[in-house]
Amino acid sequence: MRLAQTIRQPSAIQDCDSAQALSASFDESVVGYHIQQHHNLEAPLSTILSALHTLSEQSYENKALTFGCIIDPTAEAPPAAGSFPADFLTSKRYKALSDGYRTAYHISRESRLLGLVDLDRIDHRPLTENHYYPEWADRLAGASRSGRCGLALSRQGDILIFDEGSLRFTYRYGRWQYWNHAHIVNLLLDRAAAQRVPRKIRRRVIRAIYRAALDVSFRRSGGLFLVLHARKELHQVVRAGDAINDARRLSIDTEFDAGLENATIQSLPRPVLVELASLDGAVVVANSGQLLAYGAILQPKRAGKLRGTEGSRTKAAIGASMYGLAVKISSDGEIAVYYNGAPFITV
Repeated sequence: MRLAQTIRQPSAIQDCDSAQALSASFDESVVGYHIQQHHNLEAPLSTILSALHTLSEQSYENKALTFGCIIDPTAEAPPAAGSFPADFLTSKRYKALSDGYRTAYHISRESRLLGLVDLDRIDHRPLTENHYYPEWADRLAGASRSGRCGLALSRQGDILIFDEGSLRFTYRYGRWQYWNHAHIVNLLLDRAAAQRVPRKIRRRVIRAIYRAALDVSFRRSGGLFLVLHARKELHQVVRAGDAINDARRLSIDTEFDAGLENATIQSLPRPVLVELASLDGAVVVANSGQLLAYGAILQPKRAGKLRGTEGSRTKAAIGASMYGLAVKISSDGEIAVYYNGAPFITV
């Protein structure tokens, strides 16, 4: 039924000069319909999504626009409240008023403006380790709890939709994606088996890796993580002198290592971990989460299944996955996981 409705829309046919464009239009229709039904909204979400697409192509004072809004089905708007986005986002000053990081438009279920809110001041239940979101969007993710829905436009032009504290849908590079975080974490956990490390600890390690991958992905900085199956194989993967406490470390590296040698990836603050991941090279951890190397050049003795067309980071990830679970984040935001020398999943 949703496909038939999309095809019957003249605007959809005119805009879709390829099957890919038609697919994106259909996907957006499904996403909008799901959010509208799930949150019992009276106004279609498509108008807000269309406005975000428009904003993503515009700038303010030579800077790409960012944007955020919270749709609150429980809040009642005054009778004279303006319609959102029609009454506001046609004006340049209101396009740049919300940043989606600290502030957001507050919208009723009828798409009426309730005001501009400080996201730190919206009451909600606290976020837990079961919630997944890019670190920069923690306020918006928190505000999406208690039955609300959060929408953001990032400076890179990504559209993000949050529900009950987690990222649910994204629009990036012309396609919509549904994020089933629990399923992805379970898949990774099954490939990070270790006899001597309790499953509870391994789950925390995988969650930390996955959250860091989300942060790097939406930051567009690129990165590579490796969870080793056996610590004794560290020097078969990492270049000599790159591991923490390696006798061949430079003195400046040894000084910096002092603050990290007992760190675990699940205990490091998320912003710190993202900065370590942004260094050239890889972040390598044991199954227990202990940090073994950062900014490390990987030179795995076993190469894995290469086709000869891969980039250097992909080649390193494929080879490293012969020794553990490798999670590669491209500079374009794609998250690819490799296991046993071959691709495993891509999100």
